[in-house]
Amino acid sequence: MHFFVLKENINKVLLIIGRNISSRPQLPILSNILIKTEKGQIKIAVTNLELGLVFTVPAKIEKEGEITVPGKLLTEFVSSLTADKIEFVLEGTNLIVKTDKTKASLTTISSSDFPPFPEIPSQKDKFSFSKLKDAVARTYFAASYDEGRPVLTGVRTTISGGKITFAATDGYRLSLEQVDIPDKKRDLRIILPAQSLAETIRIAQELKAEELEFSLIESKNQAVFSFLNAVIFTRLIDGEFPNVEKIIPQSGKTRVEISRDDFAQSVKTVSLFARGAANIIKIKIEKEGLRLSANTPQVGQDEDFVEASVSGEETEIAFNFRFLLDLLANFPEETIVFETSGPLNPGVFKPKSPLSFLHIIMPVRVQG
Repeated sequence: MHFFVLKENINKVLLIIGRNISSRPQLPILSNILIKTEKGQIKIAVTNLELGLVFTVPAKIEKEGEITVPGKLLTEFVSSLTADKIEFVLEGTNLIVKTDKTKASLTTISSSDFPPFPEIPSQKDKFSFSKLKDAVARTYFAASYDEGRPVLTGVRTTISGGKITFAATDGYRLSLEQVDIPDKKRDLRIILPAQSLAETIRIAQELKAEELEFSLIESKNQAVFSFLNAVIFTRLIDGEFPNVEKIIPQSGKTRVEISRDDFAQSVKTVSLFARGAANIIKIKIEKEGLRLSANTPQVGQDEDFVEASVSGEETEIAFNFRFLLDLLANFPEETIVFETSGPLNPGVFKPKSPLSFLHIIMPVRVQG
């Protein structure tokens, strides 16, 4: 194998691939990346058996071949080079990477040990990236990190009736958004790993993609996203996702309209005094606004008031402040509508305008 490639082209790909290399791989080969010459370009691939990335990069091919090399080392080495053009030559079992001033030799593992990627189906659906990226950002963060319940680490993705709906929950909160799609796609209901979906959106944003192609490999239980010079494979999660629509309250006895930024600042301030008290902050809903408070006996206590438009009953409710901050960091509008029916009922957060976004946080039961 022998080829020349511009640093600008390969470095961008390696930086994306580098952050997706397993730090503690199940197999030694998973810490390597695959480099393969093909039709006047090179393919660079990495996988952790859940997420697989394949990029094509233009190159001048002198001799065909394929090999795997330590991914993080190659990424850091190429990033450190100052030359515009880099030469790669496979000599025996070592890959030589050199410029006019620098030369390195990397140990390799045969590409036959690298997990193969399945063939991409011909049936594909196309989606506007701009329509999907915000919806994913506003939902995936509510998924669980607990592998004990794998289904909750995913984002339920449903396509039906010209709409795509994303829903994520960790059992304590729910984030749901529905997006209109211009042409009717095939009906679909799958669970995509939240972190894989988020990384796909991040890569598409970095590459400035305008459109995503999506296909399913049902025999392999995988989904494939394609855009520009990237193909991303992700496994699907098996299992029954909770029927989250059933837990959405139809209305609340108390309705609050409040500034997102003012609310966020107040939560951040009060949270300083909640870290030693299981992250709990109390919210007292009064006629003129919200009174937030937190108390950690070993540290102290704090109270903060935020003006808001309130209708309905006065009440008090407590939340984990981290859930509130996650929501506020991803909320789509300046004005938040917050509804509740009391201290033991879920808090419902939604935009004032008719956006199809909804977030629910379960309250914390407190004494007193």
